Parts: sequence; structure tokens; C-alpha cells
Amino acid sequence: MNHNRNAHYWENRDERKERAYLHTKNMAYVFSDHIEQCVRNTKLYDDTNTFDELNPVLTREVSVVDLDTVSAIFRYKRKEKRTAILNFASYKNAGGMFLQGSSAQEESLCHASFLYNVLSEFKDYYAWNDKHKNRALYENRALYSPDVVFTNDSVGTLCDVITCAAPNKSAAQKYCHVSDEENYNALESRIRFVLHIAEKEKVDTLILGAYGAGVFGQDATEVAQIFKRLLIEEFWTFEKIIFAIPDCSRNKNYKKFLDVMSDTIM
Repeated sequence: MNHNRNAHYWENRDERKERAYLHTKNMAYVFSDHIEQCVRNTKLYDDTNTFDELNPVLTREVSVVDLDTVSAIFRYKRKEKRTAILNFASYKNAGGMFLQGSSAQEESLCHASFLYNVLSEFKDYYAWNDKHKNRALYENRALYSPDVVFTNDSVGTLCDVITCAAPNKSAAQKYCHVSDEENYNALESRIRFVLHIAEKEKVDTLILGAYGAGVFGQDATEVAQIFKRLLIEEFWTFEKIIFAIPDCSRNKNYKKFLDVMSDTIM
């Protein structure tokens, strides 16, 4: 990041902090009943959950698209079909650094919905996570929040959200001497865990992405290979899998996913 871009980032960050604060207040005012219901219906998943054996039905359609997650919701959400997105979440903080003006995937989801209002109610969940960081690989723990309202200009829609942190490879290897093999095994387990949650919740359209391949330091090619292998080797009943990854100059995640998934895309 050059000096001009860095200065621009911090200038915009102050604006995003103000927007985040006002957005949270507005969501609480407009959607108080919806938020309360969503909090009540949010489920905690962890390694104590058991998942049913899957029927031998293959996922019908896999796509890699040049879209952010919010845009993908409005592009692919269909009436009478259950759609869920994967929130590349912070393990320790509700909404990540949303209120501090950051602009990663989770924060972008919070800016477009009342997701932060919901997640901030689960203080015990994040407190437990903070005490069980597992050498920055984190644990298989997630929140499944149904019917979160997302808005785009004057248009609104409902979408389920799976909030689950990827292993933080950058921190795990820098501070905890985690090996590549340990990280890979944790990443594979986490991805399988997410897919099982979506399957158990009977999701029809599942919107994923380059999970953990940002500041957490996961390699997008490796992430794509794990997703591809699990989708091929194990049976799932999803009708659509969408990998929403903006094609930007900062990284090659979109191209890496396209390269890996080229013979899987239908």
C-alpha cells in the first residue's frame, strides 16, 4: 500500500466509523422486531453437533463470479429457496472491526444489513472463543443466523448467514509455530464443518468465497482445492454453490479459484 493509498484508507476509515455507528442505530430503530427474532433463532454450532449421513445427490451447479458477497446475494437470491452466505468472520469480535471503520468482507456485510446488531448479542460466544484460540487456528464454532435483512439502495431481501472464522494462518505461523500441515488440516476441517452446517439447514443456494485468503493468510489455491475435493468426494444436496470473489488488482484470488474450479463449473 503506497503512501497516498494509505492516507486515503485512513481518511475513509473515519467516515466508515461514523457510517457504521449511524447504520447500527438505524437498523435497531427500523428492524427491532426482526433483529429480536433473528437473535432468538440464531443457532450455535460446534464440534458437539452431529450431522446426518447425506443422501447420494450431487450439487447441481458450481459458479465462480466476479462479485462481492452482498452483490451476489441480490444476484442469486430466489424466492421460495433458502439462500445462505458464509461470513468470513472474526473469531473474537462481533462484526470484526466494523465499528472501527474497517472494510473487509465481514464489515461489508454489516454495512449492508443488521448482522452486527445480531452478532453483538452473543457476548458469551465471543468470550468463549477469546479463551480458546487454539494457537490461532481457532475451533469449529459457528453461528447460523436465519433471515437477516440485507438492503441495497431501496431494495431489501432476506438471507441466512453462517458466521465462522477460518484458521488464521498468518498469526498461527508467526506467533505459534504452526506447521503448514497443521494449518491445512484445520482449514479442511473448518470448510467441511461449514458445508455440513449449510446441509443441515437445508440451504439451496450457498454463497461462499476465498475463505480466509485475506489478512488470515490462507492461500486461495489451497482453499479452492479443498472446496473442490469436498464437493466432489462427498455428497451434498445444494442446488447452487456460488464462489463470490471480486476480481481486483490487490490479489489473484478470483483467478486462482477459476483455475482450480474450471472443470467443476456448471
